[in-house]
Amino acid sequence: MDITALVVTYNRLDLLKECLNVIKSQTLPVQKIIVVDNNSSDGTTEYLHQLADSNMKICFMKKNLGGSGGFFEGIKYFVENNYGEYLWIMDDDTIPQTDALSKLVQAAGDKNFGFLASNVRWIDKSAAVMNVPVVDQRKWNQNSDKDNFLPTVISASFVSILIPKIVIEKVGLPYKEFFIWGDDTEYTSRISQQFTSYFVPKSIVIHKMKQNCGVDIITDQSNRLDRYFYSFRNRTFLAQKKHGKVKLKSYAGMDWELLRVIFGPSVDKRFQKSKIILHGMIAGRFFHPKISYCRTYSN
Repeated sequence: MDITALVVTYNRLDLLKECLNVIKSQTLPVQKIIVVDNNSSDGTTEYLHQLADSNMKICFMKKNLGGSGGFFEGIKYFVENNYGEYLWIMDDDTIPQTDALSKLVQAAGDKNFGFLASNVRWIDKSAAVMNVPVVDQRKWNQNSDKDNFLPTVISASFVSILIPKIVIEKVGLPYKEFFIWGDDTEYTSRISQQFTSYFVPKSIVIHKMKQNCGVDIITDQSNRLDRYFYSFRNRTFLAQKKHGKVKLKSYAGMDWELLRVIFGPSVDKRFQKSKIILHGMIAGRFFHPKISYCRTYSN
């Protein structure tokens, strides 16, 4: 397999160094590495300038495009410049075990697949809460009679997934306008609608988050509450594309979060959080990004 790794980074130089070192140490080598730097200001840009060579392409963004914009640009570059047949995608805080890629390729075998998702763990080796793939309830065990059983999944995060180039050319690119939150699950869901996709338990990566927990605007005490705008805007946009009970369930989930913020006990920054949720949900009604497609250009 001709495989390229893609890493999107922003102001996490130490983690980026660790990530790249492990990619270069894989038992199954990648042919090329693409790094998208989202206009970092912590020395990352200077460090990456030293690394650029024929096997490593650095894409320097003029501003922070968010994770979604970074992955959009990196995937687009991979396809248009014919950087291989498969793309291995991850964030800069993803630390794969040295055989993680090899296990993905072994699992691929001769399958036609949409994507393969690694087994994402936290630093204590427990399951990474934010990176649990969604299993296909109807056909998750369709190949359970085979020796190397792989659960069928609907979606996964951009924390170590392997995607064939032909799939990208078919389904298009992630929504760059999402900025953060939901771009990976939307994109992998879009892929699994057309191609069967799998979870690979033996391909293990560590997601070096500070805490192993989900995101919740109600309990969040950080100074980064404004980022939840993107979550509610993107979720509203996606809800509008759904139908029937699934659509109602999506709206009900957001409404319930708003009610909990307004009326729940001991909610810190209640007014600010309510405003962010409403702003995101209203913006989502008028948010209409389009899917972009790309193809390989002849050299």
